[in-house]
Amino acid sequence: MITGIICEFNPFHDGHKHLIDSVKKSSDGVVCVMSGSLVQRGEFAVYDKFTRAETALKNGADLIIELPCAYSVMSANGFAKYAVQILEAIGVVDEIAFGAECDNIDELTAVSKKIKACENEIRSKMKEGLSYPAARQEIIKSDILDTPNNILAIEYISETSLPCRAVKRIGKGHDTDDKKYSASAIRKELSLDNICSIKNCETAILSKLRTMSKEDFLQIEDVSEGLENRIIDAVRTSVSLEEIYDKIKTKRYTHSRIRRIMLKAYMGITKEYSRDVPYIRVLGFNEKGREILSKMKETSNLPIISRYNDVKDLSESGQKLFELECRCTDLYNLGYKNPLPCGTDQRAQIVIL
Repeated sequence: MITGIICEFNPFHDGHKHLIDSVKKSSDGVVCVMSGSLVQRGEFAVYDKFTRAETALKNGADLIIELPCAYSVMSANGFAKYAVQILEAIGVVDEIAFGAECDNIDELTAVSKKIKACENEIRSKMKEGLSYPAARQEIIKSDILDTPNNILAIEYISETSLPCRAVKRIGKGHDTDDKKYSASAIRKELSLDNICSIKNCETAILSKLRTMSKEDFLQIEDVSEGLENRIIDAVRTSVSLEEIYDKIKTKRYTHSRIRRIMLKAYMGITKEYSRDVPYIRVLGFNEKGREILSKMKETSNLPIISRYNDVKDLSESGQKLFELECRCTDLYNLGYKNPLPCGTDQRAQIVIL
């Protein structure tokens, strides 16, 4: 039994260790699909992808595969869709496991089915000016939808044909002061001197945004129905990213959605990259992971990148996505107190334990 876990490990904490340990009681191996330089909240990962991969391997994961930036900064639905696509494409994963506040798969599945059945009603509610999460809750009326881990769990269930396993999340919960089990609480304690943060290169981001036109913003996914006008007005009258976020935010446009749009604009992640995953990129593995990777080379329906030279054999879309990934990392590298040069993605070595 090989179990797949979709994750960010931003940063890795005891709750993540609890999930992996719980899974390994009945699983022969754990394959993690992990966000690279950018995370779903619309922010930089506090530590680079290879550092986070190494930490995960030291704490029980066996193989780490990258979720490319084009997908890691999508909404919960897009994030789940493409991460699941990777796990299914490699052909060795027997189940998907995740941490959630609700560990009852039947209840999570029931909500997933209800959302699918009520999609038209949810869209109608959105026309009244509500965001998708608010409209969904208005129609579904389930407290399961009150927490982000449950929401992602439901998205995974909706997107996959693989069996799913929910592990009860421990600790105080998401966005609390729980420094043992909450990534957000841990991030608040980290010094900007020691991590990668948007705050360290805010001027660079503002500079890029100020050069963009309405037409440029319309090339970013999730920008439509006049949102580009609000964005342009906010960008041209604001002197900080937080001010931009606050000026754009409405009942319909959540802070997280706006952060993702601004980050994609800075990185140049346009709609053209919203296509099926064209490759599998390995970030690290241990001995068990090496066995899984060897099997993957026979079962995967996508090419596997384990070294930079493999990129030249990719399709045109695959090469283009990898070039975007490298560019995103180059811009991400400006987020350190002492910025790193370009080319770190191309020069990076896979983590092997």
